[in-house]
Order: sequence, then structure tokens, then C-alpha cells
Amino acid sequence: MVMHSKRTSASVEMDEHTPMLGAKTTTTTTTTTWAVTPRRAFAVIGGACACAVAVVGARAAIRGSFGASAAAMRTVEFSVDVGCIPPGVMANAPIEGFFDKQVTKVTMQRKGTPPEEFGGDRGAGAGVDLTRRGFSTIFKGTATVSADEEFGFAVTNENGDTIFELGYNSRLPDTGDLIDDSCATAVEAGGGVYRNRKFPAGMTPRADGVYEYKAKWAGCLGVCPQTVKLIATVGPALGDADNVYGIEESKAATDVWRKYKGHFTMVSAGESNTWGLDTNTGKLMITDNLDLNPYDASNWRTVNNDAKHLSYPSDGPVIDMDVGHGVVYGVTKNQNAGGGRIWMRSSNGNDDWVQAGKYESSRLVQVTSGRTNLWGTNLLGNVYYCANPCRPGSYWAYGTLGSIKQMEVGDAQLYAIHNNGRTIYVRNENASGGWVNINVPAAFSSTDIINQVAVGETSLWLLDGQGKLYQCSLPCAGGGAFTLVPSAPANIISIDAGKVVR
Repeated sequence: MVMHSKRTSASVEMDEHTPMLGAKTTTTTTTTTWAVTPRRAFAVIGGACACAVAVVGARAAIRGSFGASAAAMRTVEFSVDVGCIPPGVMANAPIEGFFDKQVTKVTMQRKGTPPEEFGGDRGAGAGVDLTRRGFSTIFKGTATVSADEEFGFAVTNENGDTIFELGYNSRLPDTGDLIDDSCATAVEAGGGVYRNRKFPAGMTPRADGVYEYKAKWAGCLGVCPQTVKLIATVGPALGDADNVYGIEESKAATDVWRKYKGHFTMVSAGESNTWGLDTNTGKLMITDNLDLNPYDASNWRTVNNDAKHLSYPSDGPVIDMDVGHGVVYGVTKNQNAGGGRIWMRSSNGNDDWVQAGKYESSRLVQVTSGRTNLWGTNLLGNVYYCANPCRPGSYWAYGTLGSIKQMEVGDAQLYAIHNNGRTIYVRNENASGGWVNINVPAAFSSTDIINQVAVGETSLWLLDGQGKLYQCSLPCAGGGAFTLVPSAPANIISIDAGKVVR
């Protein structure tokens, strides 16, 4: 049997195991005014996953009962990012021009019953639609599934066409194979070999008992590296109005910054997550970098920063933090003996705080996390560092510099601001070599000072006392190499650049 899609002139040989081409969905979807423009690649978070695609039939292969005992069932929150599709998939999509249209829906599809693979034998009603809130390219939804469930994801565009993600298939031989541990099941059907997704071994639930499965649709890890996010909060420091702005670092000097929901005293961006300290409640909040949203604040979730949950109840809550490579470090409010204590937890917020470094020497007011070291300053402005990850019992070393009010570490270098607000120091992040001075911008007046620096993948960012932002390409020579960023929001009170993914 040969079937033709109305949107492509190509013919494809079909059998009962191959999803039909040109399927139209009938589900009504809600679209936003922002079009998802696929970036040119994709990855399953936590591993590589190069995927082929086919079109799913009008009746998706789905099931509501998995024949598993209650003990084998689990509640899973699926998160699928459609913002980054591999070039091969885009060029060879079974429906011509599919990715020229906005993606409006993602559906988690379960494996069908033999001899079907994803051919629609389970009937309608058992698929799980994942939805997007506002601006995000991430679609989310929750389903109860068995631990050994096989599944994949279908995407639907605004024209109502749907294509399905598959593993290696003899009919699409040039788009690679699923090699991630969640895509390892080989299924022979209809002359092809399908590698459906399965849940990775060793998954642990969140505190609420829900498992998290995060994927990028049709992924190829490394082809589309995650970009560094630049996040800012603006004044006034108090109030209920949204005050968070963000942009990809590569566009920060030329493009329009987007305003997000939430009001925070400070923010810190990591590889994948952004943390914020809520201005009005004093609570710590967390969201995915790609899930920052200008329409809905529900993408932020609260994580505890209450001293009652820590080993030293006399400590106040965490009031300063820095998100590193897989770890976030927090500084508590107690400022006795030089500063608060330092604590650490996973950057996704799914575990609890543990002490970072030996107790008596772990008394600081600010920390910044690099690839090899955690750096910090105390109330006297003295600099210390601890091998990263700085676990309970780890030792702090003196960083041979004093009178420092703020530091920020990048992928290779550490930058520090002198208390006078007029001098910037730099040294290697791994503590090798000595400190070198960088001149401030010549445009600074005698009354202007440096309030903060942030280090991204390509630039050093400087925030002055008037809330204006300057950019200097790395390695920054200082002086005239700093240029004002006219596109940045006015009255910035804090700035942070995400960590470089490697």
C-alpha cells in the first residue's frame, strides 16, 4: 500500500507498523502570539539522543492500562523542549514545511500492542497532551506510567499536522540512532528497528513523590549547545511589579530584553536553572532557564531556605546564592564571626541543603562557583576558596586578596571588585597565577562606581552605580574595551550570567 501526504510529493511504502503520513489532528489547541522558531539541533537532558521522525496516525497508539502492578507504577512530570530541532530532521520531515509553522502541542505517545508499534490500535483518549504556558518552548504534563513503559513524543504544528519521534528506522536511514539510556529499547516491527524511549535507570522522585523526565525533542546533544542566559532584576527593590529581565548572552547588546514574571531582590542563573530570592516573601524560587515566562508566574516553584531545615537552627535563612555546575551554594543570614554559613544542594533543587566546607572557616557573605573552585568573601573583604564541589568537611584556603566587595567567576577566570568601586582584579579560576588589575571604563565620572560584575561565555558584564550595564569581550582589556549596552533595561539592581555548558 502506498499513501501520499497532501503536503509532500514524496511517496512512502507503508505497512501496519509504520505511522501514516500527513495525519491531521482534530484537537483544538491554544496558540500564543510568539512563534517557536526551532534552533538547529536537539538533546535529551542527561545524554545524547539523535532521532528520526515519522508521522503519527490520526488515532495515536496509546493505552490507559499497562498491565503492571500498583507497585510498578509511577507519576511522572514530562517536560519536552521543542525549541531546538536537528537540521536533518527539519530538512527531511515527512511533511514538507512542517517546521515553518509554530509548534502548538506535544503529546506523550505510549507503545501500541503487537503487531502495532505506534499505529493507533489503542484508540483515542489515552494520550497525554503536554501544554505550554505562555512564552516557553517547553511543554509539560503529568501521567501515571509503569516503570518499564515504552513511549515517544509527537509534535503538532499550527496547521494541525503531526509528526512522531522515532529511533532508527530503515525508511529514514540518515537521521541517526537513539543512543541515550532512555532510548535503548530495540523493537523489530514491519521491517524496521524502532528504539522507543524508556525511563533511565536510577531515577529518584522529588519530595512530592513525582518523577521528572526532561527531554528535547529529537535530540542530538552537542549539535545545539545550550546558550548562556543573562538575567537582571531592576529597581525599585521593593514592590509587587514584575522586575525580572532575561536574554541570551549573544544577543544582550543588540536585541530586546524580555520581561518575566516575578519580583526578586537577586537572581542567579546556572546551566539549566535560574534561582531567585523573592523580594516580598524572602523565599527562594527556582525555574528552568528555558521556562522563564512573561505571562505566568507558576513556572517558579518554591524551595526551602528556612534555617529550621538546616543543621544549625540559629542560622537565618539563605539570603545569597550562586548556581554553579550542577550545584547551588547558599549563604545564610547569620553574620556573626565574619559572615553567614555556606550550604550546598543540587542546582535542580530536588534535595536539601548540606554544609559546604568546614564550619568555623565557612563564614562568608558572598560566594561564586567555578569549575574547579568555590570562591567567597567575608565581612572584612578577604577572599577564600574551596575545591569544587565544596563538601562538608572540605577546607578553605586564603585567596591572598582583601578589601573585596563582590566577586564573580567565569569558565576560566575570576573577577573581583575592590571596596572603592573603582578597581577590578582578575586571576585564574583554578587559583593559579596572581591577581592583575583591569581599568574601569573611561566614561565613568568621579562619582560613579562599579556595583557588580558578571561573567558569561563571551563577555564580562559590569553594572555601575546608576544601574547601567557595560559589556567587555573576553579576555577583557578594560578601559575603552567596555561599551555601554543601550538595549539593557534601566535601573538594574542585580545581574547574573548563566554557566557555560561543556
